[in-house]
Amino acid sequence: MRVIAMMAATSLLVACGGSGGESAGGGSQAELAASACDAFAKNQLGDKTYQLDTAALAKSMTPAADGSMALKSPIVIEPGAASESKQTLECAVRFSPGKKAPDVLKMQFIW
Repeated sequence: MRVIAMMAATSLLVACGGSGGESAGGGSQAELAASACDAFAKNQLGDKTYQLDTAALAKSMTPAADGSMALKSPIVIEPGAASESKQTLECAVRFSPGKKAPDVLKMQFIW
C-alpha cells in the first residue's frame, strides 16, 4: 500500500512540475520547458515586445499522448501599443535523455 501511495505522490509532483522534477541545474522540468518555449517565442517574434507569464506557462505543463509535454498560457504581443494583440501561446516540447533543456517541437499563437 505504501508503494502505491508513493508512486501516486511522485506522479502528482511530476505532473504539477513540483520540486520532485528538479534537475541538477536548479529548475524543474516544467520551468525548463517554459524557458525553452519563451526563448522560441522570442525568436519567432523578432524585435516585437511581449509579455508572457513563464510561471503560468510552467504550471500548465501536461503530458501529451505522443510522449511530449504541452504548455499553454496567455501572451500579449506589443503591450501598450496600438497594435497590442492578446493571444494564447501553445507550445509542445520533448525531453531527451542526456539533454537538460527540452526541444521545442511546435509553437502556435492562437488569436
